[in-house]
Amino acid sequence: MKNSVILPSAIQICVDDVGWFNGSDDRYLSRPSRTGMTRKHTAEDYVALNEIGKAIGQKLVCALVLGEWDKDNILRGQKGITFAPDTWDRASSIDMKLAEKCFEAAENSEFIDYAYHGVLHGNYTPDGKQITEQECFYYKNSSDKFLSTQPEKEIERRFELFYKIYDSWGFKKPIRSYVGPNGLPRNITNEQMMPLISVINKHNIRYWHNGWKDKQEHIEFFDGLMFMEESFKFRIPWNACDVDPLLVNDLAKEGDKEVGSVISTHWPNYLRFNKEYNLERVENWKKYFQRQSEIFGLMVSKDIEFAGNQCIYRNYSTVETEKNVIKIDVSKAATISPKHTFGEFYVSLKNNLVPKEVKGGTIEVYTTHKNFKTYKVKHTENVVEITVY
Repeated sequence: MKNSVILPSAIQICVDDVGWFNGSDDRYLSRPSRTGMTRKHTAEDYVALNEIGKAIGQKLVCALVLGEWDKDNILRGQKGITFAPDTWDRASSIDMKLAEKCFEAAENSEFIDYAYHGVLHGNYTPDGKQITEQECFYYKNSSDKFLSTQPEKEIERRFELFYKIYDSWGFKKPIRSYVGPNGLPRNITNEQMMPLISVINKHNIRYWHNGWKDKQEHIEFFDGLMFMEESFKFRIPWNACDVDPLLVNDLAKEGDKEVGSVISTHWPNYLRFNKEYNLERVENWKKYFQRQSEIFGLMVSKDIEFAGNQCIYRNYSTVETEKNVIKIDVSKAATISPKHTFGEFYVSLKNNLVPKEVKGGTIEVYTTHKNFKTYKVKHTENVVEITVY
């Protein structure tokens, strides 16, 4: 019976680099990599994200870069932030008609959830040379390749500029997640990361997902901030567009212990080079995620809060089986971070197991699949016992 019971991983899509207008990778000019697409981004690209989210029933975490939205030249004179601090003039080059359409498409979407990604996706020297695309880090010693976390005051300056641009447009959606550009330096310890953590917390951001410690199921808590290690099992190149989802590999196979919840992807992965064809692959994306949900041990999240809640229960609960009773102890899961849990979790049972009675909570069918069902459990006690046929 043990192999017929699992608390599944609720997969949540994170889309990096949303917000650029110019797609061009200009690192050869010591400028941002952007999305790597050789065309401009339009409102249709936001519509594509909305339609994919709608098709799979999920609010996609969309990590925003807002530097090119600077219609008021807020960034002019800001050393370290841009590649042209003294001559920065986005106000004269931004296509306001296009930008307003993009704003409306993003802000009116029910399936685009904003995350903080960066101002211009990098840290620059005072004269505009790019130091690193990891915006909140720098090289303390130029002789080595180890990055250090920038001082808290400098990180806060970057956040303030991001939010000034955000507010100048009238964006209203709350930013619930932080996604650092280009991941996090692997050499940075928890203690060394505290200046960044402090600023994230000041802005009431509750979720943080990045590649950092190379552990697929790794989660940590920092004063009310939940860190979730991103999974890179998508294996689509960051700048690849025109992707056929039906040819993309599965995120896991039955029996995998380390799956991860937040899946790292990039904006071009959901787009076509010809924007007019963006929506042609929506149905295939729906089929792809339906295929993932048929894998015993996976389910599709509704949003980042849903994914975070299930991730905690999956990682901090214990499951025991004896005869015809499944015993799930959620004592640690229910108390480790109350801000991120909601007194409920999901458990998948193969078709040979049918719930007959439950103690310590309630149970109901959530989704039905070919070989198993996933159940929603609301617990009233810290130990739930499910008696099965």
